[in-house]
Amino acid sequence: LVESVNRSHRWEARSLRKHLDDVKQQAMYCVVHGGVDVEMRTESVDYLTSLPFDGYAIGGSLGKDSDELLKLLGWMMPMMEEGHRKNKPRHLLGIADEKSILGSVGHGIDTFDSCYPTRVARHGTLLSRKGKVHIKSGITHSKAYGLPIDDECECSTCKHYDRSYLWHLFKAKEPLFMQLAAIHNIQYMNDLMKQQRQE
Repeated sequence: LVESVNRSHRWEARSLRKHLDDVKQQAMYCVVHGGVDVEMRTESVDYLTSLPFDGYAIGGSLGKDSDELLKLLGWMMPMMEEGHRKNKPRHLLGIADEKSILGSVGHGIDTFDSCYPTRVARHGTLLSRKGKVHIKSGITHSKAYGLPIDDECECSTCKHYDRSYLWHLFKAKEPLFMQLAAIHNIQYMNDLMKQQRQE
Protein backbone atom coordinates (compact mmCIF):
# COMPACT_ATOMS: atom_id res chain seq x y z
CA LEU A 1 0.00 0.00 0.00
CA VAL A 2 2.82 2.42 0.89
CA GLU A 3 4.57 1.84 -2.44
CA SER A 4 1.30 2.26 -4.35
CA VAL A 5 0.40 5.53 -2.59
CA ASN A 6 3.91 6.94 -3.14
CA ARG A 7 3.77 5.99 -6.83
CA SER A 8 0.38 7.72 -7.14
CA HIS A 9 1.78 10.84 -5.48
CA ARG A 10 4.73 10.99 -7.89
CA TRP A 11 2.43 10.55 -10.87
CA GLU A 12 -0.03 13.20 -9.63
CA ALA A 13 2.76 15.75 -8.99
CA ARG A 14 4.22 15.11 -12.46
CA SER A 15 0.75 15.45 -14.03
CA LEU A 16 0.12 18.70 -12.18
CA ARG A 17 3.43 20.20 -13.37
CA LYS A 18 2.50 19.37 -16.97
CA HIS A 19 -1.01 20.72 -16.50
CA LEU A 20 0.29 24.03 -15.12
CA ASP A 21 2.39 24.53 -18.26
CA ASP A 22 -0.83 25.03 -20.26
CA VAL A 23 -4.01 25.10 -18.17
CA LYS A 24 -6.49 25.87 -21.02
CA GLN A 25 -9.28 26.84 -18.59
CA GLN A 26 -9.38 23.35 -17.10
CA ALA A 27 -9.39 22.36 -13.46
CA MET A 28 -7.27 19.52 -12.13
CA TYR A 29 -8.07 17.58 -8.99
CA CYS A 30 -5.74 15.36 -7.02
CA VAL A 31 -6.89 11.91 -5.92
CA VAL A 32 -6.33 11.12 -2.24
CA HIS A 33 -5.39 7.46 -1.71
CA GLY A 34 -4.48 5.23 1.21
CA GLY A 35 -7.25 2.67 1.53
CA VAL A 36 -8.88 2.63 4.96
CA ASP A 37 -5.51 3.14 6.66
CA VAL A 38 -5.64 6.32 8.77
CA GLU A 39 -1.90 7.01 8.57
CA MET A 40 -1.69 6.54 4.78
CA ARG A 41 -4.80 8.64 4.09
CA THR A 42 -3.52 11.39 6.38
CA GLU A 43 -0.14 11.39 4.61
CA SER A 44 -1.91 11.49 1.23
CA VAL A 45 -4.14 14.41 2.29
CA ASP A 46 -1.20 16.37 3.71
CA TYR A 47 1.02 15.88 0.68
CA LEU A 48 -1.55 16.41 -2.07
CA THR A 49 -3.20 19.44 -0.48
CA SER A 50 0.23 21.11 -0.27
CA LEU A 51 0.22 21.20 -4.10
CA PRO A 52 -1.83 23.74 -6.12
CA PHE A 53 -4.63 21.43 -7.26
CA ASP A 54 -8.03 23.01 -7.98
CA GLY A 55 -9.97 20.46 -5.96
CA TYR A 56 -9.68 17.21 -4.05
CA ALA A 57 -11.00 13.81 -5.10
CA ILE A 58 -11.19 10.86 -2.75
CA GLY A 59 -10.51 7.55 -4.44
CA GLY A 60 -8.84 4.20 -4.16
CA SER A 61 -10.21 1.56 -1.83
CA LEU A 62 -13.01 3.19 0.16
CA GLY A 63 -14.01 0.24 2.29
CA LYS A 64 -16.06 -2.89 1.80
CA ASP A 65 -19.48 -1.24 2.19
CA SER A 66 -21.28 2.05 2.84
CA ASP A 67 -20.73 1.82 6.58
CA GLU A 68 -16.96 1.51 6.20
CA LEU A 69 -16.94 4.33 3.62
CA LEU A 70 -18.84 6.66 5.96
CA LYS A 71 -16.55 5.73 8.85
CA LEU A 72 -13.54 6.61 6.65
CA LEU A 73 -15.09 9.96 5.70
CA GLY A 74 -15.93 10.60 9.36
CA TRP A 75 -12.27 10.78 10.36
CA MET A 76 -10.84 12.03 7.06
CA MET A 77 -13.14 14.90 6.06
CA PRO A 78 -12.39 17.10 9.10
CA MET A 79 -8.83 17.34 7.68
CA MET A 80 -10.38 18.85 4.53
CA GLU A 81 -11.79 21.71 6.61
CA GLU A 82 -8.35 22.96 7.71
CA GLY A 83 -6.88 26.16 6.25
CA HIS A 84 -7.05 26.61 2.47
CA ARG A 85 -8.48 23.09 2.03
CA LYS A 86 -12.00 24.14 3.05
CA ASN A 87 -12.31 26.49 0.06
CA LYS A 88 -11.83 23.83 -2.60
CA PRO A 89 -14.40 21.34 -3.91
CA ARG A 90 -14.35 17.72 -2.71
CA HIS A 91 -15.31 14.88 -5.04
CA LEU A 92 -15.95 11.22 -4.21
CA LEU A 93 -14.93 8.85 -6.98
CA GLY A 94 -17.16 6.01 -8.14
CA ILE A 95 -19.81 6.14 -5.40
CA ALA A 96 -23.47 6.92 -6.08
CA ASP A 97 -25.79 4.63 -4.16
CA GLU A 98 -28.28 6.60 -2.11
CA LYS A 99 -27.07 5.59 1.36
CA SER A 100 -23.48 6.54 0.53
CA ILE A 101 -24.47 9.81 -1.13
CA LEU A 102 -26.69 10.96 1.72
CA GLY A 103 -24.02 10.09 4.29
CA SER A 104 -21.19 11.60 2.25
CA VAL A 105 -22.94 14.93 1.70
CA GLY A 106 -23.24 15.18 5.47
CA HIS A 107 -19.47 14.76 5.71
CA GLY A 108 -18.76 17.57 3.24
CA ILE A 109 -18.54 15.84 -0.15
CA ASP A 110 -19.64 18.19 -2.94
CA THR A 111 -19.78 16.03 -6.08
CA PHE A 112 -19.94 12.38 -7.15
CA ASP A 113 -19.49 10.28 -10.26
CA SER A 114 -20.60 6.73 -10.80
CA CYS A 115 -22.15 4.36 -13.30
CA TYR A 116 -24.54 3.16 -10.55
CA PRO A 117 -27.77 4.85 -11.80
CA THR A 118 -27.35 3.66 -15.39
CA ARG A 119 -25.96 0.24 -14.47
CA VAL A 120 -28.91 -0.67 -12.22
CA ALA A 121 -31.27 0.77 -14.85
CA ARG A 122 -29.89 -1.61 -17.49
CA HIS A 123 -30.63 -4.52 -15.16
CA GLY A 124 -34.22 -3.49 -14.45
CA THR A 125 -33.96 -1.46 -11.24
CA LEU A 126 -35.61 1.95 -11.27
CA LEU A 127 -35.06 4.41 -8.45
CA SER A 128 -38.04 6.14 -6.88
CA ARG A 129 -38.97 8.23 -3.86
CA LYS A 130 -40.93 5.25 -2.52
CA GLY A 131 -38.06 2.81 -2.90
CA LYS A 132 -36.52 0.83 -5.71
CA VAL A 133 -38.81 -0.54 -8.42
CA HIS A 134 -37.59 -3.90 -9.73
CA ILE A 135 -39.39 -3.86 -13.06
CA LYS A 136 -38.30 -7.40 -13.91
CA SER A 137 -39.80 -8.99 -10.81
CA GLY A 138 -43.43 -9.89 -10.77
CA ILE A 139 -46.53 -9.62 -12.85
CA THR A 140 -47.68 -6.51 -10.95
CA HIS A 141 -45.79 -4.19 -13.28
CA SER A 142 -47.29 -5.77 -16.39
CA LYS A 143 -50.72 -4.52 -15.30
CA ALA A 144 -49.61 -1.15 -13.91
CA TYR A 145 -51.39 0.84 -16.62
CA GLY A 146 -51.06 4.60 -16.24
CA LEU A 147 -48.68 4.27 -13.26
CA PRO A 148 -45.33 6.03 -13.75
CA ILE A 149 -42.14 4.86 -12.06
CA ASP A 150 -42.33 7.80 -9.66
CA ASP A 151 -45.36 10.08 -9.62
CA GLU A 152 -43.24 13.03 -8.38
CA CYS A 153 -40.65 12.71 -11.14
CA GLU A 154 -40.61 15.21 -14.02
CA CYS A 155 -38.41 13.19 -16.40
CA SER A 156 -39.62 12.40 -19.91
CA THR A 157 -39.84 8.70 -19.07
CA CYS A 158 -42.28 9.27 -16.21
CA LYS A 159 -44.27 11.82 -18.20
CA HIS A 160 -44.78 9.61 -21.25
CA TYR A 161 -44.47 5.91 -20.26
CA ASP A 162 -46.09 3.78 -17.60
CA ARG A 163 -44.72 0.78 -15.73
CA SER A 164 -46.61 -1.73 -17.86
CA TYR A 165 -44.96 -0.44 -21.05
CA LEU A 166 -41.54 -0.41 -19.40
CA TRP A 167 -42.14 -3.96 -18.14
CA HIS A 168 -43.01 -5.01 -21.71
CA LEU A 169 -39.83 -3.38 -23.09
CA PHE A 170 -37.69 -5.06 -20.44
CA LYS A 171 -39.21 -8.52 -20.99
CA ALA A 172 -38.89 -8.12 -24.78
CA LYS A 173 -35.23 -7.12 -24.32
CA GLU A 174 -35.86 -3.90 -26.24
CA PRO A 175 -32.84 -1.53 -26.06
CA LEU A 176 -35.29 1.35 -25.63
CA PHE A 177 -35.91 0.13 -22.06
CA MET A 178 -32.29 0.81 -21.08
CA GLN A 179 -32.46 4.33 -22.50
CA LEU A 180 -35.75 5.21 -20.79
CA ALA A 181 -34.66 3.66 -17.49
CA ALA A 182 -31.32 5.51 -17.57
CA ILE A 183 -33.05 8.83 -18.28
CA HIS A 184 -35.28 8.28 -15.25
CA ASN A 185 -32.53 7.13 -12.86
CA ILE A 186 -30.27 10.04 -13.77
CA GLN A 187 -33.15 12.47 -13.20
CA TYR A 188 -33.85 10.80 -9.86
CA MET A 189 -30.22 11.22 -8.76
CA ASN A 190 -30.19 14.86 -9.92
CA ASP A 191 -33.37 15.49 -7.91
CA LEU A 192 -31.79 13.79 -4.87
CA MET A 193 -28.74 16.07 -5.06
CA LYS A 194 -30.92 19.16 -5.62
CA GLN A 195 -32.82 18.29 -2.46
CA GLN A 196 -29.53 17.89 -0.57
CA ARG A 197 -28.35 21.32 -1.71
CA GLN A 198 -31.61 22.90 -0.49
CA GLU A 199 -31.44 21.34 2.98
